Amino acid sequence: MSKKSINIILEESNKKILEGYKQRYENFKFYAREPILDIGGGDGSFLESQGIKEATIIDLNVPKEPKFNHKYIKVDITKKLPIKKGYKTIFLTEVLEHIKNPLYLMAQVYDLLEDDGICYISVPYTEIWPTHHHVCRWKLKEITNQVNKLGFEYKVIQTRRRWKGIGFFYPHCWIVLALRKRRDNFGGDGIKAREKGII
Repeated sequence: MSKKSINIILEESNKKILEGYKQRYENFKFYAREPILDIGGGDGSFLESQGIKEATIIDLNVPKEPKFNHKYIKVDITKKLPIKKGYKTIFLTEVLEHIKNPLYLMAQVYDLLEDDGICYISVPYTEIWPTHHHVCRWKLKEITNQVNKLGFEYKVIQTRRRWKGIGFFYPHCWIVLALRKRRDNFGGDGIKAREKGII
């Protein structure tokens, strides 16, 4: 197979991945301010689907030949993160369900986030069994209670049930939250986010 053919296949694959993110998040446009941190962001495809071109991505699996121009740092996100506070936007999308101590990571996110910053988290609610890669799950009330205890205020951005229009008694299978630090005097650029109804 020629190099040109391989490149065409890779381009088509990338398009499908980006389109998958757009469908999953129902074309929601996240309000993001630099500097941006994506925890567990893999190759950066989610950020690309949002049109974000400059961010720091920390993940245990970083690409050897990145497709995008982000700063990649190889990090085990289940341990103490070797980065400092200073991020206006933090993404934690489809990550928490993969780690056994997600609240430890969320406590670190609180410390890394600027006082007027925004953190977005998304979590699916799936079945868990011994061979499954998801090791924890939350109902909406459970996760909002936990982020509240950590010192965040939250706004529910998206929720979905597995079967549209029916199965209302089942837990949400998809939850997206916007978080900010709970404080009385919320100034700076963060006011714009609040006025936009994002947080």
